[in-house]
Amino acid sequence: MYRNYFFLFRSILELSELIQGKKIVEAFTQEKDKLFLRIPVKDNLDFHLIISVNPQQTFINYKDVHHKAKKNTINFFDEWFPSTITNIQIALKDRIIRIELTDSALIIFFRGSLSNVFLFDSNNELHSFKKIEKDDKDKLTEEINGMTFTNSASTIFKFLENINDVSELKRMPSIGKDILHEVESRGKSFNNDLLDVINEILCSKISVFFNEGLNRPCFYPLSFKSVKLPEEHQEFEDYFPALNKYFSISFSKIRGRDIKKEIEKHLTSELEKLSSKLNRLKMRIDSGTKEIIYHKYGDLLLANINLLKKGMKEITLNDYNTNELNKIPLDEKLSPHLNIQRYYEKARSEKIEFDKSKKIFEISSKEFSRLTSIRDKFEKTDDNEQFYQIKKELKMKTQQVTTGEKQETFSFRHYLIDNKYHVYVGKDSRNNDQLTVKFAKQNDFWFHARSVSGSHVVLRVENTKEVVPKNVLKKTASLAAFYSKAKTSGLVPVTYTFKKYVVKNKNHEPGQVTVTKENVFLVKPEIPLNCEAITD
Repeated sequence: MYRNYFFLFRSILELSELIQGKKIVEAFTQEKDKLFLRIPVKDNLDFHLIISVNPQQTFINYKDVHHKAKKNTINFFDEWFPSTITNIQIALKDRIIRIELTDSALIIFFRGSLSNVFLFDSNNELHSFKKIEKDDKDKLTEEINGMTFTNSASTIFKFLENINDVSELKRMPSIGKDILHEVESRGKSFNNDLLDVINEILCSKISVFFNEGLNRPCFYPLSFKSVKLPEEHQEFEDYFPALNKYFSISFSKIRGRDIKKEIEKHLTSELEKLSSKLNRLKMRIDSGTKEIIYHKYGDLLLANINLLKKGMKEITLNDYNTNELNKIPLDEKLSPHLNIQRYYEKARSEKIEFDKSKKIFEISSKEFSRLTSIRDKFEKTDDNEQFYQIKKELKMKTQQVTTGEKQETFSFRHYLIDNKYHVYVGKDSRNNDQLTVKFAKQNDFWFHARSVSGSHVVLRVENTKEVVPKNVLKKTASLAAFYSKAKTSGLVPVTYTFKKYVVKNKNHEPGQVTVTKENVFLVKPEIPLNCEAITD
């Protein structure tokens, strides 16, 4: 709920106290979809306002101390900075924040996939942080110029007083379902309940906690009657400390979940390998050593060397100690002396190998017991700190994608569907080639919007024996449509197939492939529900 319109209004009131009258010295990016504004305050030259326009996680926040990266940064709006902040306001009824400057204005536009940051100069020309088509730029300029901006709570309440029933509330997506649910739960005077709820969002303490049932962190006014608070929750007087706690919990849980999967996969793999190894060693040990037999064959051949001739494949000799006949295989290419030497060497090797097998079996048995003990401990905990300790105990390295003998790290857009299925999206033609040719496995699903340019999309198949649900395939197809030139269409045909049916050869251009076998979904281009962006 931290992105709710009224919480955003609360955030600009808190920001005004911190940065109004201060100068924005520079604007730059060092992370995708994030704009950093350096605003020296008091004795702190490294205060930064951070604006995220990632469609899956829009927010405005600040860091008391942030240091600009030395590499891979891009500056924006240099022509207009430094510039003094004269006012901070929010659009009436919409999640759009305006930071007024001496001779320009920054517009922070929170609206799903259209989220962006714009600078309006003194000539009312619009300059954008994220690329935007000219026609869209003209429409947005007209729309923003027609908006009413405010930082007055009384103005906000005035427009709320005209809302008289639930149907009107539902037509205002900026209000939010959580507010609607809270108002309905009170059941007194609709308009009075609505005003009370909004006032609580603006003034009440904020509770932040992790909801185990929903498997996500929650951010609510402490006073909300429709929200059942767990014992483990934290209360905050101000918006930004609460927001930082929310992100901390979110990161901790997501990271913990990823580490848990990593450990689980590692333990399963290692125990399976050790189990097979122990079985092979046990069979080897149980079969016994042939050292004595090979040594006896060497002795018999040496005692009867006069009967040996090169070219013989075998010889039968009597063991005078046991009066037993022994049929001894020979290497027809070797001389009598070399055949004798071969059996003595085999006897020595057999002794070494047998002793080595017993030693390895003993070491492997201890390692199997150790891993079994760690697995038992792992299965009994849900604590992130314990996961880190277990990972350290297992001496696990950070996982990287490898191909062949060389180790190569790739950077793709990464999503998690239904908290289980990992989806990777190429960023450009070269990145598409890396994703399809080097990263994707043969039985991964591969997606691409038909007949238009777009990202290659790969749905990782961890277990080839498991049938991937059709709705997961459709959600992945929607992602492929979203990251294509057809993203503004109502419905988009999307090719999907196994990666093994996708071919690239030297005649193909970057990002170009041939699909030898395909199926097609007709889907809406969107980031689907239960599709979470993962920051790797």
